Amino acid sequence: MQHLEFVEKKLLANDVWQYSFIAKKPVEYVPGQYARFTFPYPIADPRGKQHRTFSFTSHPSDSTIRFITRLDPPLSVFKQPLSELDPGATMYIDEPHGDAILPRLETTPIILIAQGIALASYLSMLQEVTLHGLIHPISLLWVRSSQDAKLASLIPILTFQHRVELAYPERLTVNQIRLYDSPDSLLYLSGSQTFVETLGGALEATGVPRERIIYDYYSGYADL
Repeated sequence: MQHLEFVEKKLLANDVWQYSFIAKKPVEYVPGQYARFTFPYPIADPRGKQHRTFSFTSHPSDSTIRFITRLDPPLSVFKQPLSELDPGATMYIDEPHGDAILPRLETTPIILIAQGIALASYLSMLQEVTLHGLIHPISLLWVRSSQDAKLASLIPILTFQHRVELAYPERLTVNQIRLYDSPDSLLYLSGSQTFVETLGGALEATGVPRERIIYDYYSGYADL
């Protein structure tokens, strides 16, 4: 594990906060990956789970490590101390993981589908596209609450092939997704386990090959 020093938190939208840290040593990760964050002391989790997983919303070239999370009451045994962090406090981070990264072939069309704050899974990838002038045709389909609309300011300025935002209670359907799909597209699904598995299963049922779907679900969340 590596040490991180907490710098600040910033309110982005209703109950959604951005956390920033400085790494004592460089943290090597690929845009789109995530890592487990741990306090330097035990927490009273009834399941014995001492860490939580967050996607990097920062880019590897940034000077800080960042993630976003929702701190809506009642706070969990992990989010309570997270909400009380003071500048200079320490957290630990383990080795980054995750397959929701950009494809090697730059011309591969990608469809990014997100539920709520699971938009976070794609922010570092979109920065990579912007910084390096990659030519992926990108479609963004985002299902969010009206309160989370402010999170759109985190999306880097770039030209999307398609950009669709649906506000609850609107629902994203497989038929809508297929409007933007092509035989060589990669479809990324990020959200609660129910959201991701329901859409993924429905896409596969319509004939989309499993190898074209990248699953990235937020474990433990019924909704996002």
